[in-house]
Amino acid sequence: MRLKPWIIVVITMILFVASGCTKNEESIKERIQKEFPSDFQNEGILHAEMIGNGLLVFFKNNEGLGTGFFKQQSNNWEWVTGSGYTNLNPDGGLSVIHSNMDEIALYFSYGVITDPDIFEVQSLENKAKIIQMSGGTRIWFITYENSIGQNGALPPTIIGLSKEGEQIITIPD
Repeated sequence: MRLKPWIIVVITMILFVASGCTKNEESIKERIQKEFPSDFQNEGILHAEMIGNGLLVFFKNNEGLGTGFFKQQSNNWEWVTGSGYTNLNPDGGLSVIHSNMDEIALYFSYGVITDPDIFEVQSLENKAKIIQMSGGTRIWFITYENSIGQNGALPPTIIGLSKEGEQIITIPD
């Protein structure tokens, strides 16, 4: 019988801590949202990923999915640089854009997956991290050690694979 009160106390503490973490996470997104440059319009942050000494932020705007990089300065987040946009509704079920953020030595490809049969995305060397968003949208990205497509080199080929490992789409063809 004495076990019941302790279980209630433990569950209450877990719920209290979990609700506090959610509020913290929202406040970080809110603080980052305020630090976007005024000429860099966005309709909200979809995902933020800790990379190196900052945050790679994926955001939506009327042109598609964009990225920005922020570094923490004391209690604030400072905008460092941004990239172009990729289509949120790609015709072939997979969108791709490549970005060289030379200012911070961050080189990556990213995009959106809308084809439900695409289970995995990869370049010839690397497997993408896929982020499932609410509403069914999936964002993917791959980071690289070196600049993409420099000195006449072509950007990496991106492949969308089925659960069985079959190629569904290859960009560029």
